[in-house]
Amino acid sequence: MKDIHTPSIGKHYWAAITLASIFGTNLGDFYAHNSGLGIGGGLLLLTAIFALVKFIEQTDKAPHYYYYWLAIIIIRTAATNIADFLAGRHGMHIDRMLLSVVLALLMAGLAWSSHSSARSAARNRDNDVDNMAGSPKANGTFWLTMLVAGIFGTVFGDLCSHTLGSGEAPLLLAATLALVLYAGRGRALATTAYYWFAIAIVRTAGTAIGDWIAESQQLHLGLSVSTMCTGLLFVMTVILWDALIRTRQRTDTAV
Repeated sequence: MKDIHTPSIGKHYWAAITLASIFGTNLGDFYAHNSGLGIGGGLLLLTAIFALVKFIEQTDKAPHYYYYWLAIIIIRTAATNIADFLAGRHGMHIDRMLLSVVLALLMAGLAWSSHSSARSAARNRDNDVDNMAGSPKANGTFWLTMLVAGIFGTVFGDLCSHTLGSGEAPLLLAATLALVLYAGRGRALATTAYYWFAIAIVRTAGTAIGDWIAESQQLHLGLSVSTMCTGLLFVMTVILWDALIRTRQRTDTAV
């Protein structure tokens, strides 16, 4: 994905990707339950949509982040469906703890591979390899790692909800996410290892929170309404962020 379509890492980024994780959890469940395509057909359609988004993105020269966030939602929706198939009662029913460990190791391996490639590219450009910050390059490895992180977050988030309780897990995971983001503020969150660690927590917390919103006996929203509400909140956040950036750019130009 082009740099002009890839957002930089900051507080707005983490707010948007957290909301994307919550929305993606609801949308993934809604898609699986209502599409009628099954795991194979559902993933095939999502793959085709992702490829179409990538194709259109490559032809667009306007600087904005909409393609990036659309791709994030598609990946998150697919991850939710894959995770439910691997660990769900109607799928392969793999033990959630074992699956979480395997996925965490796979994600770590992909993140290390991505970091090694970035360091090699930096050396070839005679750049400072110890000062690589900003947004990770949104290439094939990035999207694959994001998919694995989404699968991990769904599996581990469900495990936390079943172990701690559907009401307690979202609170504990939300507090953990806040602590991770606060501890990594500044340079740490821009490093490859900490970035993917934070993404794993975001995906896990998003799963527990999204499921609680859809299933809460206090809210009485249900899956359809919760999907619409979390989706609207996510879209509004991305649009407002884009408007803020454009306002700042016009101000800088005027000055």
